Amino acid sequence: MAPRARSRGQWTRILKRALPAPGVIAWLGAVVACNGGRSHANAGKGLSHGGAAASASAPLVPATRPGMVYVPGGVLLAGTPVDQTPRVAEEELPGTRFDLGPFYVDILPFPDEAGAIATTNVTRDDAAALCASKNKRLCTELEWERACKGPANTTYEDGDAFRPATCGLGTSAEIAARRPSGELGSCVSGFGVRELHGGAWEWTDPPWGRGGRKDLGVLKGGNALAGEIAGRCANSLARAPTTKSPSMGFRCCAGAENDARVDLPVKLAPPLERSMKTADLTAAWLPFARATWSLKSADAAGSAPFAFVHAFTWHPVGNETLVVASGCATETPRPRCGLIVGRAQAGEDATADGAATSVRVLLHVDTGYEAAEVAEAGEAKHLRFKGLDATSAYLRDFTYAYGRIELADERR
Repeated sequence: MAPRARSRGQWTRILKRALPAPGVIAWLGAVVACNGGRSHANAGKGLSHGGAAASASAPLVPATRPGMVYVPGGVLLAGTPVDQTPRVAEEELPGTRFDLGPFYVDILPFPDEAGAIATTNVTRDDAAALCASKNKRLCTELEWERACKGPANTTYEDGDAFRPATCGLGTSAEIAARRPSGELGSCVSGFGVRELHGGAWEWTDPPWGRGGRKDLGVLKGGNALAGEIAGRCANSLARAPTTKSPSMGFRCCAGAENDARVDLPVKLAPPLERSMKTADLTAAWLPFARATWSLKSADAAGSAPFAFVHAFTWHPVGNETLVVASGCATETPRPRCGLIVGRAQAGEDATADGAATSVRVLLHVDTGYEAAEVAEAGEAKHLRFKGLDATSAYLRDFTYAYGRIELADERR
């Protein structure tokens, strides 16, 4: 008669009786878990919760939990550095470093089953209770962000470039939340966590923490028509914790909770201020301005001198300080003028009081024969300048959009 097949649990008990040394038992438990379940290297690679055996050379990791990915301890660069775009300056940390401990995270949104529709229409407390019923917990906001950014701290789960098709981005979350889990096979982070974006928004545990607000909850992931913004791992959504919506779901984590939290002061200032202090910063721009607008005179060697005439400090949103300056190079028969928008930066050569001494140019544009005056055009993010060329005077608008400057067409 053929020998009776034994289950993995039976084999484990037999091995424990044969090899009672505690260290050996722990080693065998890890081997059984890796070979009978999923190795860390293969976690999340398939939609089912079983998988191929780990290779002999694969490193041993803590025993896996069904349907979950093990995220090792490591560094999270939270938010978006100030020199990267798109960025929501008033909501995102500037690439702040956090050393997070290890944890587990569900491969898919709750109920963590391929082919299931994600559970939505739950408050944050409802989501926490459903996780607790599975002996799990809600992920913290920064744990969720680490699971998304992966070991390389990428902007999107699939890398630094925006690829809307990968996670089906650019669709309203209400529609996307009805998509069965597991359909977006390529939407996977560097740790093997699937579909953090592309479907419903996901509740996380700690409060909002921006500008001292503790009355709002934090949702991550999700989808939106502005897919390039919403699809970033750093992006967040603030809502009252009691909110329920067909576009709001969750996923669970397990293991010791990381106590790191987002605590971001939001500094507000008048939108547009004429500032001689800002004008002092333009010395760092002069080489750029001369190279851009100073033409060589027909009867003189070298470039014509360039002088800034107008300078402003611009605060389009909280935690963002930009410089707007315009000026001209003296030329014959007419001057050559331009406008620059840039971000003041404090580097190694900053002054003793920490003042910025350089500017990162975000926009430069010819304005014609006059140094352009600048004014608000309806809201803090929207400015307008007046130019003059050989045809006529004209108006031209420029707008701040997530760290970038968008320039509109001329209006005459």
